Amino acid sequence: MRWTMKALVPATVLGFAALGFSAIASAQTDTGDDPNDPDNTVAANIVGTQLRAQGYRCDDPHKAERDPDDSDPGNQAWLVVCDNAVYRVRLVPDQAAQVEKIE
Repeated sequence: MRWTMKALVPATVLGFAALGFSAIASAQTDTGDDPNDPDNTVAANIVGTQLRAQGYRCDDPHKAERDPDDSDPGNQAWLVVCDNAVYRVRLVPDQAAQVEKIE
């Protein structure tokens, strides 16, 4: 079988998209108990990337905290602190995140 660039580009894009979704899923299950990452900077970066992908400005996301009052099984809510704003982000599988700017 002969591969062409037209076939490789969509396959590559789908591969990167799958990696991104798995990273967000990991952020959804993060309990925030990692002693090596007390501010959840890994989760902050993942959710900050989602914010920017949806058109929100999030300069240097440096802290994320799960919001247990707005979370339910399968839909995790995070408070994300960026240099320019604080957002409440509810990650919903297979949909755009629900975003509320707090500050």
